[in-house]
Amino acid sequence: MINSEEKAKKIKSNWWRWPLEILFPDKKFDGQLQNPGSEEVFDFDDVIASDDIFKLIAEQIAYYPENDQRELFAIFIPGLGQPEHESSRRSRRYAETLNTGIANLNNSSFRKPNPILDRINPYLDWIDATIHRLGLSGSPVINNTATLIVRALDSDTPLHLSSDSHGTILLSRALSLAKRKFIDKHAAIWNFKRRQSWELKWHKCSYQLIRIFNFGNGYKKWVKGPKYIMVSIAGDPLPEKLGITPEEASTKDRNDIKFLIFPGLFPKNSFEAHNMMFTTELLRQTFRKNGLEVGDFVSLYFLLEQNSLKISTPEEVLWPQDMKDYVWSPDSLKSIPNYVETNQFNYFDDNAIAIC
Repeated sequence: MINSEEKAKKIKSNWWRWPLEILFPDKKFDGQLQNPGSEEVFDFDDVIASDDIFKLIAEQIAYYPENDQRELFAIFIPGLGQPEHESSRRSRRYAETLNTGIANLNNSSFRKPNPILDRINPYLDWIDATIHRLGLSGSPVINNTATLIVRALDSDTPLHLSSDSHGTILLSRALSLAKRKFIDKHAAIWNFKRRQSWELKWHKCSYQLIRIFNFGNGYKKWVKGPKYIMVSIAGDPLPEKLGITPEEASTKDRNDIKFLIFPGLFPKNSFEAHNMMFTTELLRQTFRKNGLEVGDFVSLYFLLEQNSLKISTPEEVLWPQDMKDYVWSPDSLKSIPNYVETNQFNYFDDNAIAIC
């Protein structure tokens, strides 16, 4: 893999970010596209200047698991506290578990290899996330994602976006900004009738072209238009306390938002329930339980829309041995049914079928 210093040389930063990037090197990659497989970083401005943005992303930036048909990829905004190399590692697992292409849009971290005060850096990430949630600060991720969304609508190109935890906050704000940019592009601020007409076009176009797939949603304000799937595990404190819930969506007549909530796997309010690596395993088994090809998100959404999706339980999943490499607390593995650390089960083996 290319080391971080070599990757950073490919990024052209604005001068006013230089002090931040010197203090916290991972900030160099904030809002930049990255192939999780090779971990090669692509300067966003160079990508957006290309003749065919989405073809470039599909062919050079998205990582596809072995033998994948390369029919679908999602642009993924990772969660909190993941430097670019760690978010790439977890995105590779995401792609391989759900048999889909993934291109990272990096959400940088304040963490660094040799911090002066190692207890402070993780708190800086939490403070940053809180500021973003309150809408008090921007992020290159927000503007760059909004730019991609508007380009997709203008070029009539389907776009799949995915995010996790803190990434859901940034994605929601990006969608709001994209809607504003889309309308502003076609209607003057004072022309209310024309703006109303283009708002209806936003709803129609984004509903047809933009698909959102979120893990551990931590935000309540999602603009109408795109199709949403919110995935979580019961007991995850963030979506239950900070995100939009099924009850709130029903009250607000948000039928565009579908929820896929798996049965509890950990003690209530355990933050391990927020770890999307467990959610993707439950999703993989859900595809198979419903007779769907793993990664067929279109059919998954259809079954959710028809209220006919059979959701897998933790007991039905054959957990891969290397789950220990993706947990925040090794003790949490003790509560997982069917997990044996010394087993030889490989979840890439489609001949191994869990109990349905």
